[in-house]
Amino acid sequence: MIFGRSKRKAGDGGAIVDFWAWWPTVRPAVEAAISSGDWGRLTPQFNRRIEAIHPALQWEFSGGTTARHALVVSAAGDAQLRPVAARWGALAPGADTTWEYHTARQPSPEVFQATIELGQGVKLDLARMRFAFSRDGEAPEIDVVAHHPGFHMLEEQARGQVTFLTLDWLLGEDGVEEWIGAISWETDEPPGAAVPAELAAAVEALREEYSTPQWVLMSADLPDGSPVIVTAQRPLRPVRWPRFDTHVAITLPYRHRNPAGLPETESLAALREFEDTALRTAAGDDGVLLAHETSRGTRTLHYYVDADSPAADDLAEAAGWWQDGRARVERHFDPSFERIMRFR
Repeated sequence: MIFGRSKRKAGDGGAIVDFWAWWPTVRPAVEAAISSGDWGRLTPQFNRRIEAIHPALQWEFSGGTTARHALVVSAAGDAQLRPVAARWGALAPGADTTWEYHTARQPSPEVFQATIELGQGVKLDLARMRFAFSRDGEAPEIDVVAHHPGFHMLEEQARGQVTFLTLDWLLGEDGVEEWIGAISWETDEPPGAAVPAELAAAVEALREEYSTPQWVLMSADLPDGSPVIVTAQRPLRPVRWPRFDTHVAITLPYRHRNPAGLPETESLAALREFEDTALRTAAGDDGVLLAHETSRGTRTLHYYVDADSPAADDLAEAAGWWQDGRARVERHFDPSFERIMRFR
């Protein structure tokens, strides 16, 4: 495996196009280097090309899942970088028998048959790694406590490093980001500790449970006593929509409301039709509705879109067609989904 982290400032958007134009010219040399181990000038070349896309992206070559080799350009869990990596991946050529391309490190469960060596001569047999895990009710995530008998010999920081590395190897970077909640580690074996394969099976079952979009309905009262109704998609994790880095909030007033400020039948039908037709068409494949909240005579729809697409402008234009009052549109760069995390 060869890997790198870029160190310079990001270049322009054409750097991704330039990378994929360059890749066929260097691919034979990379395949030869994988066989010989002689990377020579290839590593600096890759550093420069990835640096031009974004200075904090990580890259590596590894074994493929269906192809012989894989090229991975990863945001390493940084939500700010995930859209950049996603755009790199969107322009990748199709996989073949030799190469596949990923924007996150893939699972490598075979490492749990290996031994890793840490500082000060400490070696850990990863076959002895254990994970206790639990799910809080119907929450779309699993909390994990990691343990290894060798944790007694490690400093706290090293225990955390081993925990996060082994979770990435077991589930892949995206699997950890999407399905794992709280992560901790213990020097003593916690109750319910299980072999890694059992945690992987639990995550796979959760993924199957949410294989189709699910929406949850929530309600609360505002400080003035007015009710607010929220509908949000679950699991609400940015990694599920890696290109969508811009929040577009569309607030639509409605005239027909009950004494509590919630829409009555006529306005409710108009809101649903407008969402399903004009706004859905405007978002297209470059945006997604993730939540809406209704209270005191207005409904705010929370879209996330790809900043490199016209979706934000198209949504703003479509919002102007609302006939039940003057629509308000706000947009913010928000790849971490901070503006809707309260609905998670």
